[in-house]
Amino acid sequence: MKLLQDLTATRLLLRRGVEAGHWTIEDLDTPSEAWAENAKRFRLHHPNYQQHEYRNPLRDDDQQPEPQTAQPDPGYNPDAEFPF
Repeated sequence: MKLLQDLTATRLLLRRGVEAGHWTIEDLDTPSEAWAENAKRFRLHHPNYQQHEYRNPLRDDDQQPEPQTAQPDPGYNPDAEFPF
């Protein structure tokens, strides 16, 4: 069974975006706001979830900058009811 999207296809897509000038490789070194928001919402349903470290898929492992994890939202309350 073929994967829906593998790492090679993701890298090719991101590389085309860099070549087209939509973003830079440095832009991909930090997680997007949507990535952090998605992780926060996921933790509401899965409180024991251990979030993985974000990494830029266009950089080789030896070129990776220091890993950056999404900063917890200061207003995040795991005991609060989900708004919708």
